[in-house]
This record gives sequence, C-alpha cells and structure tokens, in this order.
Amino acid sequence: MHATATDLRDAFWGSPPELPFGVRLERHEPIVASRRGPGGTTVYDVLRLTTPTATVELVAGYQTRLLAGHIAKLKAQLDSLAAQRRERSATTGLAIVPAIITDAAKPSVIEACKRENVALFDQRGTAVVSAQGVFVHVEGRGVVERPWRGRLFSGKASRLIRHFLTNVAFEPTAGPHAVRALAARCDVSYVYANAVLTKLERDGFLERKSPRSGFHLKRPVDLLRAWLDSGERTAVAVEGFYAPATGAEALAAGAASLLRTAGVAPLFSLASALDSDQLHVGGLPHGVYWTGELAQVINAFQLKRVTPHNFLVLRPDPLVWTSAGGIVPPDDAASPRRRVSLPQLAADFATLPGRGREQADFLVDIFAKRLPYRLDEP
Repeated sequence: MHATATDLRDAFWGSPPELPFGVRLERHEPIVASRRGPGGTTVYDVLRLTTPTATVELVAGYQTRLLAGHIAKLKAQLDSLAAQRRERSATTGLAIVPAIITDAAKPSVIEACKRENVALFDQRGTAVVSAQGVFVHVEGRGVVERPWRGRLFSGKASRLIRHFLTNVAFEPTAGPHAVRALAARCDVSYVYANAVLTKLERDGFLERKSPRSGFHLKRPVDLLRAWLDSGERTAVAVEGFYAPATGAEALAAGAASLLRTAGVAPLFSLASALDSDQLHVGGLPHGVYWTGELAQVINAFQLKRVTPHNFLVLRPDPLVWTSAGGIVPPDDAASPRRRVSLPQLAADFATLPGRGREQADFLVDIFAKRLPYRLDEP
C-alpha cells in the first residue's frame, strides 16, 4: 500500500516546505468534493500565496507518486473547482490558479505543470508558480521518506525479517547491519530495504545509533510473535497426503531418494523438522517444502491422496524461497536432513489448525532461551 492523499495532506502541512524570503503559503479553507469509489469524497484546499508584489489564490489537490501523464486530468478537475470558486468569491479580485501538491516531483512532472499552467509544490521544497505577475521557481532538494505500508511477513519484506531472526545468534560479533549490505544479502533494492527497516524501527523491533548507522535487532521474541500473529504463511499452496511411514528412517530414505532423482533434497518442516526436545503436542503432521514436480515427492515418500492427512507438501512462495534471508538454509544444501530454521518452523506451526499454535508458542520459548543475550534490554 502507498500513502494516501490524506496522508500526504497531513504530512505536507505538518512540516511545510521553506519558501524564499517574503513568500508565504497558507491554507485558507478546505473544499470537500464528492466522487465515485470508496469514501465518496475528496478534500481539496484553497490556498493563498503571498509575495512582496502580489497575492494569488490556489485551488490545490493532493496526489502521491505523481506522473506527468496525470497532470492534464488533475488540471481539469481543479479548473472546475476554480470556476465554482470564482462564481462564489468574485469580489476578492484575486487570480485563482490550479495547484497540485505531491511528495516528490520528477523533472517530467515539473515540465508538465509548467506547460499546463498548474502550480506545483512538493515535500522536497519544490515550488513552481507562474500566474498574474507572480513567478516562483524553487527546486526542492530535501529527502522525502515514503511511508511503507506493505505486509512485513510476506513477499520480499519477509526476507529481511527472516534474516534478522535466523542470524540473531551472530549479532554480538557481527555488529550493526548496514542497509546496503542487507539489501544485497536479501536480494532487494536499497530503497525497498530502507523502507522496510525504517518501518521495523518505528514499530520498535530495530534500533540504530544514528540515521547513518546500521540496525540492531532490539526485540527478537516480540518480532517472532508478531510474525506468528500475522497469520502469514510462506507457502502459496498446501496439499495434504497420507504417508504410510513417518519415522526418522522413512523420512531420511525419502529425502535421499529425492536427492538422487531430482538432485536436491526437500526442506523439512512441521513434525519432520522437530528435535526430540522440541515436541510439545502430539498428532502433528509432517511436512516438506518442495519446488519440483509433485510426482517426485509423492513417489519418494510413497504418499497417498487419502485421509487422514499426516503429511503436507508446501509449495513455497517464490519471493521467499531463497537462502538470501529466506526459508532455505544457506548451508547443507546437499544434505538429506535439510530443515527450516527455528523461527520459520514456529511460523509454519502457527498456521496449522488444532494445536499448531500451541506447538508454535512452545518453539518461541525455545527460541528465547537460545538467545545469546537479552537484546531487549539496554
């Protein structure tokens, strides 16, 4: 999700851009216009721009992620509002100009606004106005931090979270995680990584000494519990089967068979990935992540499409199926005993019906006891 026009309006007036000496931009009154779609209304503002030589009135609309192709349509809407405004306030004698306020105006947007005679302001400090003897042209160079509203525990964002939770044991010696290094390690862009990490910082899961320093994981247990509470799963599809044998020897034999025939071993999760001291409740299904042909894993473990389903085949989301902060362990790739990490295992159990969440909570307690030190303390 992106920031809405309402968010932009609040952010812009919460910290208005600095204009040249003697130039002042003020909100005069709002205009609430009806429209189709969710909400049914759009809020515009009547502004007054005052310079040492003249004052103009602006009818301003708000648009995030503005493109040059949007300008003509927005201008038509604003011209209609401006015409209605002129009819009601003919005695003021002020010129009424359409204006657009955005987060960060691209050069193509600035040129389009000049061409269409539309005033433009952005959060970076850009101000372009040319009307009735008023000429203002300021190129903003401020940095706009776009609010990130995506889902933290799914897709590419989850790679960063999994990286922190999986590597928490190495934090004392690894030092702070630089954004650029994390982005490269998790195969996401720097801008995307920075937005996700800033969101985690605001939520209190990460911390840093300064805006230019790297991030430390602050509350790993709370972050893992937030993952469980989200209900997000890394599998885009789950198919249930009956396995005639689920003992350690049968699972090892099935994995070895897949390694021979497909060239890669499956990734065990659920009951198949539990150590003896990690089993808390009984009757849990076994499971494997598998990206290859379904027939291969069916043959390897002699699965049958009958109930009861005691063996689940999880088809992973390609966006998280990676060793770069994903669910695949970076080591032992050729070992038949490949298992998801403990945080991932807890998250997988949390999506199961029945007593799956109970088992997941038990694994969270194990995770907490294995932490190298109390990261949630100063």
